Amino acid sequence: MNGVRIRLAAVPRPVYFYLAASFFMGLANAIFDTVFNFYLAERGLHEADAGVIYAVATGAMAVAVVPLLLLGRFVSQRHLLIGAAMLYALPFAALPFVGSVPTAAIVLSLILAGMLALLSVGNSIAGAHVSDGARTRLFSAFFICYLGAGTLGSTIVSLGTERIHTDNLTKYQILLFAALAAALVMLALRIPSAHVTAEPPKTVATGDRQPGEARNLVFIFIAAGFLGASIALVFRFANVVFSQAYGLPVSEISLILGVDKLVSIVGAIFAPLVVKRFSLRPSAAMIGVFVVIGLLLQSLVIPLTLFVVLYLARLLLNYGLMPLLDTLAVAGFARPRQLVSISLRQSSFYLGGAVAAAVYGALLDGGRWQATLWVSAACALVGSLTMTLVRDAKPAPVPVEETKSLEAA
Repeated sequence: MNGVRIRLAAVPRPVYFYLAASFFMGLANAIFDTVFNFYLAERGLHEADAGVIYAVATGAMAVAVVPLLLLGRFVSQRHLLIGAAMLYALPFAALPFVGSVPTAAIVLSLILAGMLALLSVGNSIAGAHVSDGARTRLFSAFFICYLGAGTLGSTIVSLGTERIHTDNLTKYQILLFAALAAALVMLALRIPSAHVTAEPPKTVATGDRQPGEARNLVFIFIAAGFLGASIALVFRFANVVFSQAYGLPVSEISLILGVDKLVSIVGAIFAPLVVKRFSLRPSAAMIGVFVVIGLLLQSLVIPLTLFVVLYLARLLLNYGLMPLLDTLAVAGFARPRQLVSISLRQSSFYLGGAVAAAVYGALLDGGRWQATLWVSAACALVGSLTMTLVRDAKPAPVPVEETKSLEAA
């Protein structure tokens, strides 16, 4: 018991606040994601309108990396993080009132731009608090908190839709206010998590680069883009693939998809265990090969049970791979440029997913569900193998008082 206390005490306090804030961000997102489409339908906005709203917001999210990096030259990371938290949280207050495509697109764009900035700056600050060997555990803990909150959010929506006895529009508005409450708690927790170990120089993009950093930046961009493209099939089209491959009704598909967050949490727990056994880059290659094998097997004529098992294994392996990608986005760069690398990783991941979504949509419109699995497999292979090409940056000297880390955790 004393050993557990010692290990917990070795974790810097800002990291605890970072993980707690990540939990409430996951909770806000889960409640919002589950009900927003239904809310839009009650406002008279249907699938085509929702498609326009999400397209505009996703584009804004990808573009948000540019002002973020420009501001990073002149504004401290602490102020960047608090500003990003406000940009993310405060627009939630408008969600229960939006009633048109333009207003919904603007509000959602602000939320997603704030989320990208939070992921970029928050990961950069938290990663600086821990040693190299503890970063995979840190980012695994992030995914565990975020996905665990997603499970709780889905439960809240399920109970809320059953227990709130009012018209559908009011019911969805109440749930969106619950998402706002979670976002405001996240905002409060971001302030103590914004403590930085040492503020990097404001000239983050033009300082003295370590050898190989430009090469690492290219590889991070390629790896994140292809991994985002691969997993977009699961995130956006899993229900369509199940329907086309096996003709399952919506109720049965929902039952299968209902356990995905629990499996994803297991995958995030699994990542640091694999790295401890095989080290970082071999682990990325091994997981990528397993993903490819699973996707190719799914494209064959196999029993539904095996198809479902392979689908869940794909999710587990994805969330085993994501903490490794985040670790490389930090480890491959000196501290002044980690914000650049993490921001590029986030932006490339979502851009890759957006491009792949158009490809998957076109293939599925033609009933070619096997082809989507082949494309996803190829993207996973390229992304995971590219991760192995990222090399660690030379560590900068760290003062003795700043060495407190997760090493003992």
